[in-house]
Amino acid sequence: MKAGTRNILAGAAVFAALSIISVQTPAQQRLASGQGGPGGTIEEAAGTTDGGVVGGTDGAPGATGPGGTGPGGATAAGGSAATGGGGNASRFECAAGKNGGNTDKGVSGNKIRLASTHVLSGPGSSFLGSSHVGMEAVISNVNSQGGICGRLLELTLRDDGWDAPLGAQFIQNFINQDYFALPVVPSSEGLTQAIKSKYILNGKMPVVGTDGMLKEQYQDPYVWPVATATVSTMRIMAKHAYDAGARQFGIVYDSRYKFGKEGARAFKDFVEGMPGARVDAYLGIQPGQPSYPDAETFNNKCGSSKRCEFVAMLLEPGTAISWINSMGDDSHGRRLGFGSKGTGGAQPLFNAKFARDCGEPCNGMLLWTGYNPPIGEKQNLPAVAKYVNDVRAIDPGVDVNNQFLEGAYLGMTVFVEALKKLGPNVTRAGLKQVMDSLSYQSDLSSPLTFAPGKHYANLGAQAFAVRTAAGSFSGFADAGTGFIRDPDPGKFPSGD
Repeated sequence: MKAGTRNILAGAAVFAALSIISVQTPAQQRLASGQGGPGGTIEEAAGTTDGGVVGGTDGAPGATGPGGTGPGGATAAGGSAATGGGGNASRFECAAGKNGGNTDKGVSGNKIRLASTHVLSGPGSSFLGSSHVGMEAVISNVNSQGGICGRLLELTLRDDGWDAPLGAQFIQNFINQDYFALPVVPSSEGLTQAIKSKYILNGKMPVVGTDGMLKEQYQDPYVWPVATATVSTMRIMAKHAYDAGARQFGIVYDSRYKFGKEGARAFKDFVEGMPGARVDAYLGIQPGQPSYPDAETFNNKCGSSKRCEFVAMLLEPGTAISWINSMGDDSHGRRLGFGSKGTGGAQPLFNAKFARDCGEPCNGMLLWTGYNPPIGEKQNLPAVAKYVNDVRAIDPGVDVNNQFLEGAYLGMTVFVEALKKLGPNVTRAGLKQVMDSLSYQSDLSSPLTFAPGKHYANLGAQAFAVRTAAGSFSGFADAGTGFIRDPDPGKFPSGD
């Protein structure tokens, strides 16, 4: 995808004009915002987006720049923003011209301004790169039908390269620029830093439909994940292996990014709490290396056979392939580094490219997800079939089995459902109230139920097997596990 600003074609001319996604590389964005390189700071003018467009549009609160005023007396950074539409909310109707107009920041009578960071560059792009397609697909459907209560959805995206400081800065900018909400936010690293810096909490900025990779997403009252938490997936994976007879475990994990460290600790803690089970090989590796000499050390820790009974891989796809290729073969010609009784991969590995690049060594490996992918009989489920059709309408060649794509689609769908329940009086406070009482059921996942202080709505995961033929990837197969519930839901490792 080329850098710069592009319009989303939504199948309707009006949507093409109103739904804008800005896509730039992190380097371009640092340059544009005044960051001179490592150690520099980003200084993006408050109220400035999309190549220098200043202030609100179409009557949106947040108006004209620092200290300026806009329709309804709203002000941008430096002042205070009006949150009401100036009318009696009980008289608002779900129709254009009658919906109350500027009911909150980022809302006008014909538009709701949304923003999100995503990942088109850097290591996270190997599994997060298509997430925007899922978001676009849902918005396309909504806007082609006239929007919600007469308001179209406008989405601005920024590629932060899975860089935590840059992503957090973009999120802070979105808050200062008076966007209404941040749906999905596929880039977990920047979102985590923004949560820890209290940008989300202090800005009272709703973040709906996130990927659940890190514990902070479950601890902020303004963030609602739709995914199964990484820690939950790792416990479920361990329990399934234990029930299948494994007692000796190994795990290799990403030691740079937080999802790896957090998930690995949850895996180890859970395994060591099961009778007779132990973790013999526990190894964190730096991502992005061409080879890993530590592969031999890992195998030796598994004992004389150099093969643990179960091995978990908590890595991004490129690193996982380098790790697997660093392994030798045993005396039977089978690749080392895989478990004698099973091997499991977390959701970042659940995509066709990883399976193709791995090939025969990954035959039989189980990949885990909190969703229903279009595999086997599940592809005939109505909502799953609709997901496939919708995302292919945006990008015909997209990998529909990428579980972060499906999660982004589900996350945006849940966000839209909440807006519909909210009705014409669109406010952040109202959206929070709706989300904190929302129960959502579809074919895409197990039922999701949110409550105040309980945002870990997706509690299950299921496995699908990599299959090969003549040494090459031939597809995924349903392993028949069904959704297995996290044995310790809502439990996260202590520490950072």
